[in-house]
Amino acid sequence: MTPDRPRWPAIAALARHFWREHVYATKTYIFQAAFLLAISFCVFVPGGFYDSDFASLDILWSYLPWVAVVLVPALAMRSFSSDRRNCELDLMLTMPVSPVEIVVARWVAGTAILVLTLAMTFPLPVTVAYLGSPDWGQVIGGYVGAVLLLATFFALALLASALSREETGAYVLAVAILLCATIAGSDGIRRFTDLPPAVSDLFSLASPKRILDHMATGRIELSALLNCVVLGGLALWVAAHLIKSGRASFDRVGTLAKSAVGCVAALAMIAVISTSDLAVDLTQSHEHTLHPATIAAAKALPAGATVDFYWSEGESTVPAAIRAHAHRVQRLLADIARRSDGRLTFVYHDAAPDTQAEWTARASGIQRVPLSSGDAFLLGATLGRGDRQQIFPYFDVTRDHLLEYDVTLAMTKLEQSKIPKVGLISPLLTPSSVAAPIEGLSFVELLKRSADVAIIPFFADALPPDIDVIVVIGGALLKPAMLYAIDQHVMHGHGLVVCLDPWIRFSPASNAVTPGVSGELATIADLIDRYGIRFDAGVTGDANLAAEVTSDDGQHSRYPFWLRVRRQQMSATHPVTASLNELLFVEPGALTLAPRGNATALIETTNEAGSLPSSEFKSDESVLTAAKLLPDGQKRTLAATVQGALESAFPTAPDNRADHLTRSTGPTNVFVIADVDWLFDAASVEGAGTQGARPLNDNHTFLANLIDAASGDRRLLEIRSRGRTDRSFTRVSQLLEVSHAHYRSEEANAALKIEKIDGTVSEILKTAHVARVGELPDGIRGKVEQLQAVLMIARLQLRDIRRDIRQEVDALGRKITIANVLSGPLLTLAFGALIFALRRRFGARIAAAVRPEALLRHGAE
Repeated sequence: MTPDRPRWPAIAALARHFWREHVYATKTYIFQAAFLLAISFCVFVPGGFYDSDFASLDILWSYLPWVAVVLVPALAMRSFSSDRRNCELDLMLTMPVSPVEIVVARWVAGTAILVLTLAMTFPLPVTVAYLGSPDWGQVIGGYVGAVLLLATFFALALLASALSREETGAYVLAVAILLCATIAGSDGIRRFTDLPPAVSDLFSLASPKRILDHMATGRIELSALLNCVVLGGLALWVAAHLIKSGRASFDRVGTLAKSAVGCVAALAMIAVISTSDLAVDLTQSHEHTLHPATIAAAKALPAGATVDFYWSEGESTVPAAIRAHAHRVQRLLADIARRSDGRLTFVYHDAAPDTQAEWTARASGIQRVPLSSGDAFLLGATLGRGDRQQIFPYFDVTRDHLLEYDVTLAMTKLEQSKIPKVGLISPLLTPSSVAAPIEGLSFVELLKRSADVAIIPFFADALPPDIDVIVVIGGALLKPAMLYAIDQHVMHGHGLVVCLDPWIRFSPASNAVTPGVSGELATIADLIDRYGIRFDAGVTGDANLAAEVTSDDGQHSRYPFWLRVRRQQMSATHPVTASLNELLFVEPGALTLAPRGNATALIETTNEAGSLPSSEFKSDESVLTAAKLLPDGQKRTLAATVQGALESAFPTAPDNRADHLTRSTGPTNVFVIADVDWLFDAASVEGAGTQGARPLNDNHTFLANLIDAASGDRRLLEIRSRGRTDRSFTRVSQLLEVSHAHYRSEEANAALKIEKIDGTVSEILKTAHVARVGELPDGIRGKVEQLQAVLMIARLQLRDIRRDIRQEVDALGRKITIANVLSGPLLTLAFGALIFALRRRFGARIAAAVRPEALLRHGAE
């Protein structure tokens, strides 16, 4: 007679038995080797881990559920087999143990094998740490989510084994169940079913894949843990009752009916549990925890403020990623309201089509976002009190990393008596640029989120009133009256940001005027020179900061005039750069700071810097240009600031105005950057204008920080810079730097040889007034063809040199790939050898204990 309640000593004893059954079976080691081999292969071959240049385990977590769908059922399919060769289950049911104890013990032993197998993937995080600097909080969170996924998958596979006692049927059924559980965490369940959104969201919440995806961000959610407990517990409970009912059809029908009721109850429990927002934030920068500045902004709101959140919860065709983002927005807004000391009230509105909520949302400015299916949804909010309102037309999922910043910015605007006004002066912009987005210059839209933006024509004579920050982009000649207006703007304590560039790659038409210092007050460069920052119109290069570029023929090379600047080259004390991680400057100039003054460097190159005249960049032969760079051992300053009291660049007013200031009335905020291309989308974001747009670096964050600091408001700097975008493979960059330094002279000689021969051939064609070599006279044509043959050899040599530069990097990639792919089978073999050695050792002890002489001695005692 078996007990009604499970006994933990019995479960422990059975689990030890099942554990030995696993580790003494050859199939277990075959399973582990196949599992690890499949994971490593997927991560490194189709996943392209080494080419991703991102120190993260995201690729591992993206492939793990699909590998588990195929292989976990193989470990569970014989658990409750009823063929003639396996009578273990029937024998156990005759013993004083319950089916629940058997099933739980099976699950504990199998899960232990899976966790051990997962632990054998440790070479991958070791590889990531070797190549770069991962966020270990996200790594730990990912492994916690992976353990939950495998444990839940094994419970569901045991349920399939109990449903179909035949091994093949159990395997196929388990694969089907796990596939459905995995698809539930994506858009599949909505694409192929007509379930109400609330029901499909419940299935999505219960999906182990979705739980893994959330955990891998470094946020350990209590609701996710409990959801796995509920789902796995339900599967084990049903499996135990199926075993207890045996083959009697009546009992099995009753068990299945009870199971259906249990499923409904489990879904209800998951729905309740998922309302909890208790979580542990493991990320290094606490990305999932409200920043103190956010809480302070919420507590500073005027009493009676309300945030109305509009979301088309019932629209079933909304993709899973956007639905998950909507839930995160809802949790964030509700959390901020809870921390506001009662000053902010959160109100949720289900913006279903043709309802009062949808009409109110549309009237408030919430956007209707179309879907490819022809449907549309709303996901926005209004924040305000009375007639003062801040509108979130659409919480774009591509700005998920800036969600808290956007909300905090809106709260600070609500409490501010005046929105900062930013004036842009640039030949790249026209006054109409404020109304419509400009292709390639999405930074204007970024500024419009936080300020009142005005485009000031560069040929104007004066500034509009009430401008807080002036941003000058490019070196167009400004009228003396405009230069005077900017100077007086600074003298009154307002902010100034100047971006100058010796060679604007992404807008070549702007290079007609080189913004150098003229000695007269004729350009903006002359003005900032009077403030203690001199602009050098030479193009700055640095071999140590060279970014990797791809030529038209698909060849990869490091281009020293595209500078990938990391935090080591940025000021760690100034709030504008202290929390930045990586910036990209494209063929910048340099700044020279006056030895006596208030100028401070914000961003500098290394000692391997040099410069070339901008005239060298007229062609597209980047390799040839790079070969001419000769480092002089001197650092260059790429960005600087002047803060403190300043003398006016105009000792007297041009028109003898009475309100002329010869000295600043308070602290000044002047920032100068020796580049313009860093503002363009090509250097700052990937996939601009698409739903998949994401920041390539912190360029746009740097701009927003400059505007905030120039306007005197620095409260949002730390929130905007939370998280890191520079988790690249630093070891690969170091190898490329060393290799490039070794081959630099050979590459330069080959490139210069090519340039010389090209120039000679071009000069001959020009002198002969022909377009092709074939049109030349025979004697000259033969010599030119000889030159072209030498040119071909030189180009092949240059190609070989560039290949040699990457040889060590490519060799490292091959070694890492082979080591990780082989590590799984080797670790499995080592584990099997350890178990075999322990088994022989303990087997010898048992054999010695049961020898006749030992038994006689024991009896005599």
